[in-house]
Amino acid sequence: MSKLDLILMSIKNLWRRKLRTSLTILSVVIGTSAIIVMLSLGFGLTGFMEEQISQWGSLTTINVHKKWADPSQPGQKEVKLDDKAIANFKTIPNVVAVSPMLQEYGAVINGRYMAQVPFRGIDPDTMEAFGFEAAEGRLLNNKDELVVVFGSSMIHNFWDPNSRGVWREPKINLMKDRMSLTLDPNYGYGGASMGMGGGKEVNYKEYKIKAAGVLTEGNWETSYGIYMPIQELQKMVADKQKAEGQRQSSRSTSTEYNQIDIKVDDMNNVAVIQDLVKEMGYEAYSLNDQLDMMKEQAAMIQAVLGGIGAVSLLVAAIGITNTMIMSIYERTKEIGVMKVIGASIKDIKGLFLFESALIGLLGGIFGVGFSYLLSYVINKFGAQSFGEAMGVYGATKISIIPIWLVFASMGFSALIGVISGYFPARRAMNLSALEAIRTE
Repeated sequence: MSKLDLILMSIKNLWRRKLRTSLTILSVVIGTSAIIVMLSLGFGLTGFMEEQISQWGSLTTINVHKKWADPSQPGQKEVKLDDKAIANFKTIPNVVAVSPMLQEYGAVINGRYMAQVPFRGIDPDTMEAFGFEAAEGRLLNNKDELVVVFGSSMIHNFWDPNSRGVWREPKINLMKDRMSLTLDPNYGYGGASMGMGGGKEVNYKEYKIKAAGVLTEGNWETSYGIYMPIQELQKMVADKQKAEGQRQSSRSTSTEYNQIDIKVDDMNNVAVIQDLVKEMGYEAYSLNDQLDMMKEQAAMIQAVLGGIGAVSLLVAAIGITNTMIMSIYERTKEIGVMKVIGASIKDIKGLFLFESALIGLLGGIFGVGFSYLLSYVINKFGAQSFGEAMGVYGATKISIIPIWLVFASMGFSALIGVISGYFPARRAMNLSALEAIRTE
């Protein structure tokens, strides 16, 4: 018996029992769609969490800090965050850029308006590599002096200290207005600023600045801050310490930094490089630490949801088995005739396995289509409420069906059909041809 004959005969047998076949296929549709939709909810949660964390900052940036010596380990040696450390970090494979980072707080003055913000010193040559993009103007370069780049939300930070509690939207043009900055921690709050001992008034310098550009929106880490060349900020910190009567600290020089940022080429390489930096004696942190924790939670939710869907598919497998066994009882005489006219045991087995596989495959195909419909409904009408129930706020697309899941589901449903039809096929193989023919 040829393969084509087996296929045509299987389709004909299933078509003769349309109602039973349809109901069995329906059970596979429900089971397949249940698994796909349940898993898609897990994928949606993972994707949304990754999107949310990426807005906090870059997932490919590692923040390196100095690790202080443990008093309980006398032999432990402190390592410095200096130019030598930067050179060592640059030699690590898959590292795109390395930049020291210096942060100080102060005020920006724009006429009668002001804003208390963090000033961040950075290596201008690395801004593009670290993903900074200018919505207006340009990024920094090494020739800039007293030139800054504003975060995207900085325009909303300005306020009038003399407004007496009445807030009005300030009319400010960050690119064109004349502005100055100071590292005076009490600027705009009234009263004289005092030194470290609080005994004398401190006269902090004010620096006239010029805007080079404004960053694009979408990154919370860079939205509220002002960036400038690190050498410029180091000079300002030195002036501040001098005004306060402090001894100049190493943080205001180029010999040692309080933080170094490492840009990695791919998110998958972050964990390896982060561990390597820790082995070198530093503290290292990245947003991937937070993402890994969230992924573990999402994986647990996904496993539970997938298990619920698997129960439905198990019930469908039992239905396929029942359908094929009933088919054997009804076609016992037909099986006997096939054996008498020369059909091999292999042909009998193949006939029943193909029928059960076809039921599984058709159920999988229709199940995929039904899953897309359910996914659309969930995303359209239930994403926000479901996301809030799962502790995820602001979700707009909570069900995601990757293309590989579509083909995997169809293949798995066909496999379930084959497995479910294996026992009935063996039963058909073992029937005696004479006894089958005598059966009424």
